[in-house]
Amino acid sequence: MKKSADTPASIVRASRLYLLWIATILLLPGVSNAEEERLDSPDSAKLFEAGDTMSVTIKAPWKTILKETENRDPWPGVLEYTDQRGNRVELPLTVARRGAKREEYCRFPPIKLRFRKEDVKGTTFRGQKSLKLVTHCENRNTYEQYYVVEMLIYRMYQELTDYSFRVRPLEVVYYDSERAKADKPRFAFLIEDDSELAKRYDLKTLDIPSIHYKRMEPHLTSVFSLFQYMIGNVDWAALKGPDPDHCCHNVKLIAPDPLAADDWIYLIPYDFDSSGLVDAEYALPPRGLPINDVTKRLYRGFCWHDETLDEARALFIDKESAIMAVIDNEERLNVKTRRQVEQYIEEFYEIIRSPKQFESAIRSKCRGKSKSP
Repeated sequence: MKKSADTPASIVRASRLYLLWIATILLLPGVSNAEEERLDSPDSAKLFEAGDTMSVTIKAPWKTILKETENRDPWPGVLEYTDQRGNRVELPLTVARRGAKREEYCRFPPIKLRFRKEDVKGTTFRGQKSLKLVTHCENRNTYEQYYVVEMLIYRMYQELTDYSFRVRPLEVVYYDSERAKADKPRFAFLIEDDSELAKRYDLKTLDIPSIHYKRMEPHLTSVFSLFQYMIGNVDWAALKGPDPDHCCHNVKLIAPDPLAADDWIYLIPYDFDSSGLVDAEYALPPRGLPINDVTKRLYRGFCWHDETLDEARALFIDKESAIMAVIDNEERLNVKTRRQVEQYIEEFYEIIRSPKQFESAIRSKCRGKSKSP
């Protein structure tokens, strides 16, 4: 469509999006009766029930997506992979830019994938509607290491509690549908949608302006707070967020629906690229905290949950081997990163195994009415 001087940019974009979608659908092969039968009788694990690396190709107008940095509109695409029977599966989807901080530093932004229920029926992606894709950000190997470590953080938290996001590592070929050109395979990982996480516990995601710390489930909150200390993460807020209408920052809330006055609210952490364990070159502590380096740990748990802190501490000590195994079993870590990650976690365990250090570095630093950094 040729743009005239009086044609709004939104109309041009919408027309282009429509034409791309039609072209994408026309390129998809027809689905035979045998294929329908195969899709309706899945024998493969669902997406987050397996932990191995899944190889996929995502076809979309990537050059345009990367160029239009302010455009958050969904773009049509196709996700391809080979199933356990050796059959090629092609799923129509849309891709869109997402994220905030990484947008400022990444050439290749984080992506939101969206599917229609009927398109993923009977496939590995069955039941999925919306997924966050954490990408490589930049071409340098250093950046890939950042996000390998971030994926491991999700897996470490899974060792401590089931109230955690599941992840699935991918090897992705980004195929530009406009130029018919493919990039080399890149590491990425998918994060379970928060609504799916809540559904596993017959709970619902909670979208409210703010919460009080006394509404937080005590034991899980102590585990949450101690975990953030372990990975050196202070880039979170659990009482309210930057948006006055939506709580919180890098924390999802799940709870019973309807929410009664005496129901607990469960905190689910996510987005760990600003943690000391990842130590990304662009990461800085939020303003107002008494640290100037993300690798410096600061405990930000609440004093009201102190009674469950010893139980959480015992859990971490009990799970030390399992947490270290998450690191040991990750083949994508290079020698330097592996050593740094292991040392950082070992320093944490030196602190919590020592009653004196645990008291001075953690318990005495809790936040209450009289002290709230």
